[in-house]
Amino acid sequence: RDAMAIGTAGYTAALSVRRLLDNGLATGQGPVLVLGATGGVGSMAVAILSRLGFTVTAVTGKPQAREKLAAFGAAEVLSREEAASGAKGVLGKERWAAIVDPVGGAMTADLLKSVRYGGSIALSGLTGGSGIETNVYPFILRGVNLLGIDSVFCPAPLRHELWQLLAGPWKPESVLAGGITEYPLEKLPEALRTVLAGEAIGRQVISCIN
Repeated sequence: RDAMAIGTAGYTAALSVRRLLDNGLATGQGPVLVLGATGGVGSMAVAILSRLGFTVTAVTGKPQAREKLAAFGAAEVLSREEAASGAKGVLGKERWAAIVDPVGGAMTADLLKSVRYGGSIALSGLTGGSGIETNVYPFILRGVNLLGIDSVFCPAPLRHELWQLLAGPWKPESVLAGGITEYPLEKLPEALRTVLAGEAIGRQVISCIN
């Protein structure tokens, strides 16, 4: 059940965190922003980063999910508008040590401007759009890294290592404890309607056991 609840989303979150760590992210550098925090990748990233000792700021379009995100490990919860505030012009105020971004699109372009010097964005999704209209200033004046996260062709040794971490020191216990909705197989249509309506929080597990 835990493996299915973590799933590809949790694995993608772990890969995002690993790439951020490999590119210099360390505790004490400032808050880490997680976009789409009520989704699969986002909720798992909040839990993993919090467990590793990072201060996590979660971004969501669901104000009713603030308490749930705090339970997952978020120290602060912002709306999308609050997260992107101050990002006007070619560069904004340095706010985020790193960003986990399973959303993409215009939000990515805005937030690039507020990543701290030497920080990184781990980009794994396109629910916010497949295009990014930005400028080169965050890259050449602040040394910001845009890290592509691919969960499909990741080499097997790294995949194995990440799953070992997810089963141990990186296990997203807070989401597994309070962010999993389980449905019997016959209620799969109901589960899908919840996801498509944008009302899902955390992960959905379909039980095939009667």
